[in-house]
Order: sequence, then C-alpha cells, then structure tokens
Amino acid sequence: MLSEAYVCKPRFVRNRIAPFFLGLLAIILMGAGALRAQVVATYTFNDGTADGWTAFNGSSTPTASSAETDGGSAFSLLTETNPTNGQGGPSINLTTVLQAGAQYTITGFVRLAAGEPAQNANFTMKVTDATGCASSAGTCFTTVGGFEEPVTDSAWAPIGGSFTASTTETGLTLYTQLVNGPTTPLSFYLADVVITETAPPPGGTPVATYTWKDGGLDGWTPFGNVTLQNAMPSPADPLGDPNALLTTGRTASNAGPGLNLLGVSGVTAGATYQISAYVKLQNADPSGPTVTMSTKTADCATSGAFASLATSGPLSNTAWTLVQGTFTFSDLPGAPSSLVLYFQSSSATDSFYISDVVIGQLAPAPLPVSQQNNSGITTTFADGAEDGWTSRAGSTLAVVASPTPDPNNDVNALEVTGRTANFDGPEISVSDKMYTGSVYNLSVYVMMQPVDSNSHVINMSLQVTSQGTTSFPSVTSFPGITVPDDGKWHQIVVNNYTMGSPYTPGQASLYLQTVPASGNDLTSFYIDDFQLSYVSPPTIQTDIPSIYKTFSQFFPVGAAVDTNDLSGPHAQLLMKHFDSITSMNDFKWSSTEPNFQDYTFQVADEEAGEAVCNDMRIRGQNLVWATAAQTPSYATGDGTNSAANQATVTTNIQEHIQAEVEHFGTKVYAWDVVNEPIDPTQSDCLFHGPFYNVLGASYIDIAFRAARQYAPPGTKLFLNDFSLSDPTKLACLVQVVKGMRERGVPIDAIGSETHNDINFPSIAMMKTSIDTIARELPGIEQQVTELDESVYNAGDDTSNFGSTIPPAVLDEQGWLYNQYFQLFREERHKLTGVTFWGMADDDTWLDGFPVTRTDYPLPFNMELQAKPAYWGVVTPDGNNIPGFGLKFALTSTNGPRTAQMWTITATNGDVGPAYATQITGFTLRQITGPQCHPVVTAPGGSLPVSLGDIPTSGTSSAQFSVDFAGCGPFATFQLEVPWTQATYHTGTFVVYPSFNRFF
Repeated sequence: MLSEAYVCKPRFVRNRIAPFFLGLLAIILMGAGALRAQVVATYTFNDGTADGWTAFNGSSTPTASSAETDGGSAFSLLTETNPTNGQGGPSINLTTVLQAGAQYTITGFVRLAAGEPAQNANFTMKVTDATGCASSAGTCFTTVGGFEEPVTDSAWAPIGGSFTASTTETGLTLYTQLVNGPTTPLSFYLADVVITETAPPPGGTPVATYTWKDGGLDGWTPFGNVTLQNAMPSPADPLGDPNALLTTGRTASNAGPGLNLLGVSGVTAGATYQISAYVKLQNADPSGPTVTMSTKTADCATSGAFASLATSGPLSNTAWTLVQGTFTFSDLPGAPSSLVLYFQSSSATDSFYISDVVIGQLAPAPLPVSQQNNSGITTTFADGAEDGWTSRAGSTLAVVASPTPDPNNDVNALEVTGRTANFDGPEISVSDKMYTGSVYNLSVYVMMQPVDSNSHVINMSLQVTSQGTTSFPSVTSFPGITVPDDGKWHQIVVNNYTMGSPYTPGQASLYLQTVPASGNDLTSFYIDDFQLSYVSPPTIQTDIPSIYKTFSQFFPVGAAVDTNDLSGPHAQLLMKHFDSITSMNDFKWSSTEPNFQDYTFQVADEEAGEAVCNDMRIRGQNLVWATAAQTPSYATGDGTNSAANQATVTTNIQEHIQAEVEHFGTKVYAWDVVNEPIDPTQSDCLFHGPFYNVLGASYIDIAFRAARQYAPPGTKLFLNDFSLSDPTKLACLVQVVKGMRERGVPIDAIGSETHNDINFPSIAMMKTSIDTIARELPGIEQQVTELDESVYNAGDDTSNFGSTIPPAVLDEQGWLYNQYFQLFREERHKLTGVTFWGMADDDTWLDGFPVTRTDYPLPFNMELQAKPAYWGVVTPDGNNIPGFGLKFALTSTNGPRTAQMWTITATNGDVGPAYATQITGFTLRQITGPQCHPVVTAPGGSLPVSLGDIPTSGTSSAQFSVDFAGCGPFATFQLEVPWTQATYHTGTFVVYPSFNRFF
C-alpha cells in the first residue's frame, strides 16, 4: 500500500517552466499520448511534511518550508549540504514505486536559498543491481536528465528527464544534489517532484499477480469438473514462490483452473494485456503434454466464444515451463456478461500446477475523445522559430524568408537542406495530438529548390513505436504527391485520415520525405503553413423517419457493413435505419478460411454479434464466388479438370461451406451460396471461371447441396447476380435456375444486386425483371441484395465530381430513388428484402469502381446526413426532395387574328430548387364541336421547352401560340402538358381551357 506521498496527485505547475522543459512536461501536462502516461507519484510537500524524503550523503534532514513557494505549492523542501560532501541532498526510496523495466519521466524544480552563489544541480538515481552494476560492486549512479542544470537564488529552475528502470534492479534511491559544489554548506529548495510512467515494463504494468502464498485459491474456480487446491510443489517456481495452484481430477482436455477476469481490478475493455504463468506437471508424462491459456466470453451475441492466448512447450514434472500471451477484449457488440481465463491441457487427465500468474497491462484503452487534446498543430514560422520541427536524420533546418509568400501570405518558411537520405526531412511530434481511432485533416505547403523543371514525389508519413516495435504508416497515399520543381508553392492535403496506429507515449512523429522511383532524391525544399486538425465525429439525425420502420409492413431493409460500422455514429446510423445486415467482405472465403481448415471468423463474428445484439437479420455473402474473387488459391486446387483435382475441389467446396454455415448456424437466415455465375455470352449461360474450369456446371450443384445439408433448416439459399434487368442475362438466369430445379438442386431465392447508374436501367426494365422471375420461376423468392445508384452515367469512366457534386445531380438521384421504392412497394408481394450496399457516401466501393473517383450512391452523405436520396426512399410522394410541390397553371391572351397566346407557368414548392424543369409535351384533345386542327407553336419552335432551375417558391413560364383557325364556336378542348423535373420527377398538367370565341 503506497503512502499518501505516492498517491497520484498531478497538478499544473505555474510561472516558472523553462522553454526547454515544456517538451519534457508535455506528456504530463497535456494529459498523455495515445497510450496515456500515468503519474505514479507526486511530492508537493503541501501537508507541511517531507513526504518521506530523507538526507543523502551527509546533508541535513530535509524539512518542509514555506519560505520559498512556487506560486502553485504552499511549501517546498529545504536541505543544507554537508560541508565536506557538496553533492548531498534530499532523497526518496523508489524501490517499490518504479516497476523494473518500465520507463519514466522524473521532474522537479530547484532554487537556492537567498544569498547562495549560483550552482548546478541535478537528479541522480542510486541503483542497486548486481547484474547491471557489476563493475561497481552492484551499485551505480545514473543522472536523470542533464548532469548540470544552472540554479540560482532568484528563480526556480527545472531539473530531471527520462529514466528506465532495469529489469534486474533491486533498489532505487532518487536524490537531488548540487554538482561540484563548494565545501561550505549551501542551502537549496526542492519543489513539485512528479514521476510519470511513460512506458510499461516488458510484461506490462502489473494489474494482478497470483502466487497463492496466503494458502487460499485467490479467486480461482474450477473450469469444468476438476478439483483445485493450494499446494507446495517441489521445486519452487523460478521466482522462488513456494506455493502454487494444483488442478486434479481432470477428465477432459478443456478442464482446468479458471479466473473471472471481470472481477479483476484494472482489467478493462480496449486495453492490451500480457498474461504469463509458470506450469508444471504433478506426475511424469512421457508424451510431453502442453498447456494452453484460453478465454471464454459470453455476451449478448454468444453464450461462449473461445479464444486461445498461448500454448506452452512440452511440460515435465521436474521443471517449470513459462507460458505467456497477449489478451484484449471489447465491449462490442455488448459488454461481456462473463469473461473467464482458464488453463487447459492437451492431456485430458494429467494434473498440473500453475504458479506466479501475472496480468500486466501493455497498453491502456484508447483515450476517450473527451480526454484528448484535440487542439491540433499550426506552424507558420512567423516568429522565426522552428515551431517544434526537427531534423530527422542530419538534414539542416532553418527558418528563412521564403522566395515567395505561400498562398496564405506567410512570408517565413522552413528550409530543409543537406538531406542525407530519402527519409531525411523535417519531422514534428504528434504524440499528444493524434489519438488512435480519431480522424484528422492534415495539410502543408511545399516548394522545391532549386528550380530545375523536374518533379519530385513528397510523402507524408508517421513514425510510431509501440511495445518496442517501430512502424512507418504512410499518411498520403503511397508513394506520395508529385510536386513540380517550378518555384511555386504546392499544397499537400490529406482529409479524414484515421489514426490507426497505437504508440508508446512520446513515440509518434510526422515527417516529410522524398520517394523516388529508384535511388536517392536528396533535393532541398521549403515547407510552410502546416496544419493538423481534429475532425469531430458526425452526429446522426435522430428526428427523421427510420428507413426499416417505414417499410416494416413490406419487407426488411438492410445495409452492407464492415468493422467501421460497429461503433460510433456509423453504428447509430445502422441501428436507426436498418434491420438487416450483409457483411461487405468479412464472410467471404478468403476472409474466413484463407488456408484449408485455418479459420479466421473473428471479424465476421464481430459483425454478426452486432446484428444479434440488436435483433437484426443477417444475410451471408458469399460461400462460392464464380469468378473466384476473394477466394484463396487452394480452393480450386491445381486448376485442372483431372479426376484427382475434381475430387479435391469438390471437397474444398463442401468443407468450406460446412465450416462456415455451421459456425454461424441460425444467426444467418439467408446465404448467397453461389455469387455471379451467369454469363449470357456463353452458350450454357454460365461464367467459365476457375470453379467451372475444374467441375463444369456441377460446382453450383455441389455448393447448393452442401449448403442445404449443413445449414440449419429454414435457411434460405440464394443465387446472387448483377444486371438482371438486362433481358439477355435475365433469360439466362431463368434458364439456369430452371435447370437446377429440374435436377433437384435446392435453391430458394434469387438475389438481384442492383448496382445501377443514374441513367440506366429504366424502372420498366427493373419491373420486368422482378415480374419475369416471379412468373417463370414460381415459388422462388427475390431480394434486392446490393442496391446503390451511381451519380455517373453508365459507361462514363472519365467524369469525377470530386468533393463538389452539383445539387442538381443529388436532386435527380433523389427522384430516381423515389421511383425505385415506388416500384418496390408495388412489387412487395414478390420481394422479401431490400439491402443497400452501404449506408453513407463516406464508405462505398464505387469510389474505386470502375475507376478511382468520388461517387455518391447511398441515402446518406459523407457526414451521415440525409440526402435527397434518403427522402426519395422514405416518402412515397417525394416530400422533402427539392422540387416537391411543383405546380402548373395556364393563362391566355389574344394573339394575332385567330391565335391565342397560352402561358404555362410552373410554381415551385418550398422544399428546394426545382432543377432542370422541362415541358416535354403540349397536346390539345378536342372534346366537342366539329373536328378542327389548332396549330401549336412552342417557344423556339420545338419541344421540350426548358423552364430551367426554378428557385424555392419561385416561378418560371413558357408561352405557346395556338392558332384556332377553322375551329367553330362549339369546339372545346382538353390540354395535356407532360413535364419533368430532375429527369425522374414527372407529371402531366391537365386543364380544360376556356378562351374568347372570336373565330
């Protein structure tokens, strides 16, 4: 138990922090880096005591004094040096405070007593370490920070720095001394000593240790039918612990000792732990069994998810074997209701001991946004300083007047010359500015020198170190941004960068480098106006109708998801608007079984768990992909159609399907068993891909029969394909499915992917597809499985709206979605589900297909806000789509002789502009009177007539000339004026005009 002196009491130190010391204190004062530095001890002496500090090397006994205060503390510690040992001063024993192998910063402030001459001071650690200090008889002295820090009687001076405790130390004493002081007594004050752990020991900061020295079971309980007892094996474990936990009476390999981790103080979701233990058999077993540390987790998604942490080497009964592994857990999709650590053995009956079980925290959970320092970084070099930038590997940095001000009119810039390697450039610490899981915008201006008309690739990267491992994730897309050497400033911008790399506090920096195609590019360059800014998570709209609830009387509405949708605003959007999910990629063969019988269901399980915990349905996508996309190469064997390889591939298909559908069981109500097998260019209507080349069409039968055999009863089995509105492909689909049914292949449903373009296919084609399948394949269900609507025309691989899509295009998309869902409502008895391929435009596969560009195909925008597309989905009449409420009226005036001038006026509603409004027809139908033929002349002489973009609540008109020559006084007419707005918002204005019968 630590005394009060060791209780974590961090506070801000005011008024006297030297500039060079700010970096040292940054981790403490800014609230830590990505892994959160931990203050383990503070000594303020505010209680009027010495807080456990004692004299060292003959100095006087230190006492708390109020004679010198720092503006933050009411007391400081006063000590007088010994006349013959000027290096003496106050000391504190830290043996039980600092963890062996951990890293720390130790800081404090020193001030000489009034009248004392200027001196130098430091912190020094006396270390007792028989191994590390062998040359000094097991004792050595390590300076903490600078060896000589100037101190005076007029101001407080900072001392201290970094310190790493060795893994073999047995004693640590920290003391403050005046370096090379005179042999006359000198008095000085010490204040505000703070010790912060910046990196844990190699095994993590211990949160729990089990040695069973008290003779009890220390909270461990039987896992399975076993008996646990406290015992004293021989020999004692390598750490000298005489007691251990013995497990006997085992009759199953998975039975052993268990510990409820939810009851262990300090074990929290999101943190990373190392668990280590020593294990020994009670009796000899020549087979050399092993022991495995495992966990069993229960939550809202599962009653038992099992994971293995580590497996030992062969065990004996005469020596202890170390087993250790890492462990983390999540509160997603719901906080665990049970989390048990247990030991199991490859032998079902051997009794074994475990001893010295240590749970150490390697990294705490990511810092919540509310505790992050999201102030960002801006460097303009306006004050002539380097603003925190340093040389990465020997290059020379200098703040100079730039040859030309940057576009923000900053006249100073940082010049980088003398580069020694491609990676040698300017770098800046981001260790307390970028946090794992958070999103940032970054930008910097770069100007190359000298001007030589060449181009250079500039890359922005991070260097992060976590648990001793350093990595270099690129921030810009690799290799980087091409910057011409033209004497001009060029901006490098990276928006919405997610910090995905955890790091040890203080061990994260951002740097600029060159990336030539080959060799070295050591060109000098300037940088200016660097900005790093935090991007706040979007907030979803909670006051708009839920999509799935809107269609609850018709069919479920789902969304394709990935791991980004399991938490935060994306998860909120998913839960509000959808009641079904399809995994975009994580149920596919390459993701779940990359090697034969090597299963990796973890990510897929997380997504399935999200659905189960929120009462959502799950579509499985997919078991066999006809093209072998996202399929490991082993699946199709050697690719030949030899009898041996046919047997191999048949087994691979059956084994994979059995493993996956049995793993998910009743959680998945529908599987896309075979994906995209239809090819109308082939005579048999099937795609001749890797599976077909080995097995012919039979691979489809094999897959569906295996799915029916192993999936739970009632599971719906789908054939899923795209472009089913194309008449030729639709006919092929019908032909293939009829053949399957004739062969008795168990197929339940057709999935129509429905990846559409804004101009193709037509609503009529979509309706024909649905109706044809219902008519030609009675009893076969249908679903729209991968719905999205590109804002680009079919076949257009060059257009790119970038980040500024015209509102008129979004309006057009909204009215098209409105027509889609009008059709789906009408066809509700033929559809059993509709699934969007995503939710919002910030995450869509169309950004990379058919070319790399920004697309906007989904109901919600990149900030997760409702678009016109959303309103097109949820409102049958299009309410809230721009242009809603558009009305037409007719007025007339006499024209020359027998003609009249008829004016058609469109009045827009109050939702938004009515983009691209047109009159597409003008038809007079005679109702009464002798037949006559009025002559209509449209503005400009032809139709359609454009009314343009009509502002909110605004009007626009077009005037038609109608010549009634030859029409009698009893002629009456009906006028029909069809119109369009945003292409897909259509209607017909019908009126029975009255006019002066002057003819």
